[in-house]
Amino acid sequence: MSRVRVHFAGIGGIGMSAIARVLHQRGWQVTGCDLKPSSMTQKLQEVGIPVWIGHSPTHVRECEVFVYTAAVHEDNAELIEARRAGIQVLRRSQALGMLLEGHKGIAVTGTHGKTTTTAMVASVLEAAGADPQVLIGGEVRRYGGNVRLGQGEYVVVEACEAYDSFLDLHPYAAVITNVEAEHLDYYRTEERMLESYRQFVSQVHPQGVVVTWADDVRSLEVCRQAEAKVVTFGRGAEAEYRAVPGNSEGAFMLEVQGKRMGEVCLQVPGAHNVLNATAAAAMGLELGFSFDVIREGLESFEGVQRRLEFIGRAKDIEIYDDYGHHPTEIEMTLRTIRPRVRKRLVVAFQPHLYSRTRDFWHQFADVLSSGCDALVLVDIYPAREEPIPGISSARLADEIRLRRPELPVALADTPEQAAEVLLQMAQEGDTVLTLGAGELDRTARLLLQLLGGEKDA
Repeated sequence: MSRVRVHFAGIGGIGMSAIARVLHQRGWQVTGCDLKPSSMTQKLQEVGIPVWIGHSPTHVRECEVFVYTAAVHEDNAELIEARRAGIQVLRRSQALGMLLEGHKGIAVTGTHGKTTTTAMVASVLEAAGADPQVLIGGEVRRYGGNVRLGQGEYVVVEACEAYDSFLDLHPYAAVITNVEAEHLDYYRTEERMLESYRQFVSQVHPQGVVVTWADDVRSLEVCRQAEAKVVTFGRGAEAEYRAVPGNSEGAFMLEVQGKRMGEVCLQVPGAHNVLNATAAAAMGLELGFSFDVIREGLESFEGVQRRLEFIGRAKDIEIYDDYGHHPTEIEMTLRTIRPRVRKRLVVAFQPHLYSRTRDFWHQFADVLSSGCDALVLVDIYPAREEPIPGISSARLADEIRLRRPELPVALADTPEQAAEVLLQMAQEGDTVLTLGAGELDRTARLLLQLLGGEKDA
């Protein structure tokens, strides 16, 4: 299908841009548009992909395939024109599924840890010389972006469970990192969500493998009727691939069915990353790679941007940024960073989605009230949603104050204002952490500038 022209509406998105890069490498004629310019649209233009700012029906003329994201609504002029003209119209996830055809696809899904685990699996394949193509929902430091343009038989993808997107994939192998209630604005009930996971697992190739978390009842349950081989990872004795704690942070002994293979020393901190690495190791061993290769791949992994990323230090204040936006993720991030805190942990958090804030209202209040020493709440990042009456950062602040009246809690309307508030709040010796799936990485970098610092090398 070389020289087919495909147009991406919303090409600046993290998932769309990766698909566009891979198709461009494969010889397709790729164009795209987005509402505003960004570092991602600039990177696409630098590799030769035309990107327009704004949407227009003229953009889809003479294209054979039109790809759009969930952020593109039914009244979008380009979508309307593509359908009128009889152009093949694909959702982003359908286009991703198309990339797996003719390759051995490895899809990583789950509520938490998808991006990091996907990158770890890819790192193992790189160490093995498999030269994988990789499409990921975050920017990997060694790639300088969110895609690796390999030539090998493996295509490693992050498979998002939101809106049943992962059901457009039929991979050779899969990882289920964990299963927790999420995206209930779409699924409505947990059982409906679990049914989608079961369907996804059933779509894994019968000769492939599913790696799932042994310590989680739901992760095991959704794999019970899989046609593919199922293996488990975890910390408990029942896990086939088990992480035994090591003597230092990030170190663990990999045990396979009771046999100790050797120690792995990660560069990325946190007990959650030990689990992510164990899942990646299990996948590597199941694909037939040696433990030495797997250890090399995991120990060389430097992390993903916005996953407890160190932004810099100025005036004896250390600044970190993290993508965590679910209460479980936030709790783990706060627990991981706490040993590094010398004085106070000052957190700025921007809730992501009105529906998620509503669904986990009490959990957000519990984890934020107990996990930090001062807090700034930024207005909710709406993404694709309209406001829900009664759900706001101001009300969440009141809920937190009820739990812990002595906790300093401030409000900010924008990421820029949050940086100004943090500038007044933070003291020498403090650690500042910005949290959320929205725009608070801008807050972290702006705060560093306001303090007169530079990004740590």
